[in-house]
Amino acid sequence: MNDISGPQDVYKCLVEEAPEGWLLGLLAFAVLEEQRIDWMRHVEAKSGVATTSDQVRTWYEQLPSSALDRARGNAENVLNAYAQEVTRSIDEGYKRAAMDGVVVAEIRSSSRFWPKFLANVAAGLVGTLMFSVLLVLIVLVALRDPSPVAIIKQVQEAQRVK
Repeated sequence: MNDISGPQDVYKCLVEEAPEGWLLGLLAFAVLEEQRIDWMRHVEAKSGVATTSDQVRTWYEQLPSSALDRARGNAENVLNAYAQEVTRSIDEGYKRAAMDGVVVAEIRSSSRFWPKFLANVAAGLVGTLMFSVLLVLIVLVALRDPSPVAIIKQVQEAQRVK
């Protein structure tokens, strides 16, 4: 790649002119710069002398055209792995929150059991009492003839007995 002579050119290619987006470009730039730093450390370890700016420029100029593509690929793999991890943690968080909510709701509802139970028993007793009173009234009406003629006959019979 003859048109690259330094980090500014790499930044321009990977970030500013990247169709994939600036985040992927920045990560690819970081990957390529990490490779350069590793190369500089290696040269310094071998020779005992720090690299010069001319050596760094030469390193950039000798980059194969596939180096930028590999950096983009590595960056894309890292972003995909990160996205999957974030998705997994969000899913686990929602599951945990839902389970916690269900458990807490069950505990709260179990603490309200006895008041609800006693209220239901009282309502059942009141309903039973009302039904019994209604049955007694129906029986009294059915067995007794409350017609005015029958009442007059009863009053006359009671006077005769005296």
